Amino acid sequence: MTPSVTSQPRAGLFQGISVILIDIVTNRRANLHNDVLGVMDAPDTLNPEAGCQLYAVAYRPVRLDGRDEIDIGRSRLGLGGPLPELPLGLSGGLVIAVDFETTFEEVCRRTRLIGS
Repeated sequence: MTPSVTSQPRAGLFQGISVILIDIVTNRRANLHNDVLGVMDAPDTLNPEAGCQLYAVAYRPVRLDGRDEIDIGRSRLGLGGPLPELPLGLSGGLVIAVDFETTFEEVCRRTRLIGS
């Protein structure tokens, strides 16, 4: 995962809710992360690198120097590669790591989507 960066959100954006976005759609050119950045009026320097179509992003509201900001952690994905582990912010400043690859494998095993 790339280092976290912050940007000034619009008032009330996410209202203290952390969000994880995993974009695995390969048949379109839109970029939901760029749309989120646009809503936050974030600088273009936060956009994912050119050609990055598969990615995961964690958005976590934080309070820095008396200002509300959004901590953004990004991870580039690849076809056939593992899903990332991303931070999910909880109330009280707690953060847990969500291991999406392990979770996906467990769901597949339990639903028999892949061999056990």
